[in-house]
Amino acid sequence: MLKGLIFDMDGTVVNNSALHIEAFRIFFERHGCKEPFSQEWFARRNEDILMHYIPEECEKYGWVTLSDEKEEVYRDTFKDVIKPVEGLVELVKAAHAAGLKCCIGSSAPRQNVEFHLDVCGIREYMCDWLCMEDVKIGKPDPDVYLKCCSRMGLDPSECIVFEDATAGIEAGKRAGCKVVGLATWNSVETLQQKTAADLVVRNFTECPISELEKLVL
Repeated sequence: MLKGLIFDMDGTVVNNSALHIEAFRIFFERHGCKEPFSQEWFARRNEDILMHYIPEECEKYGWVTLSDEKEEVYRDTFKDVIKPVEGLVELVKAAHAAGLKCCIGSSAPRQNVEFHLDVCGIREYMCDWLCMEDVKIGKPDPDVYLKCCSRMGLDPSECIVFEDATAGIEAGKRAGCKVVGLATWNSVETLQQKTAADLVVRNFTECPISELEKLVL
């Protein structure tokens, strides 16, 4: 029986993958890195990303300081254009009315997660949110989603994870949850062919509560 919904943040709650790529470009340019950001790093923790792209800068300044700088670039540059993915707010409100618990499970820093919750106007509907600071091993490891289930007091088999990234979909499946893939960056066909998502949709209007309940019997 469906009892909980767990949402990734970047690319899922907000369609901001292209914005993060641009923010990384600006940030990397400041630090002398010309290598373009690859989408294979979507859903990964900033520590892993920064240690890969600018290891010498991490040694000099510390990855936490650099992570804070990059996310400040993102928020300051794009704060006026960020919007929730279509149908998100309606789904979250419907889930809340139906007595389902909702939680965020993100690789993003806490400041970013709470920034997006407020931009989208959904903070009050979330029973909890887990962020980069709450997990030591990033996606595709299932740690963040297992912790989300534990925080909600639910078994993974009672929960659905919403994800846009292949690494995140893998994390949700490894946690034992059903997973809905959001084709906000990758195409529907890519997610269907290259991931084990139980359902692939373009946005949240395509997965009302009645359809989600069919995934968790």
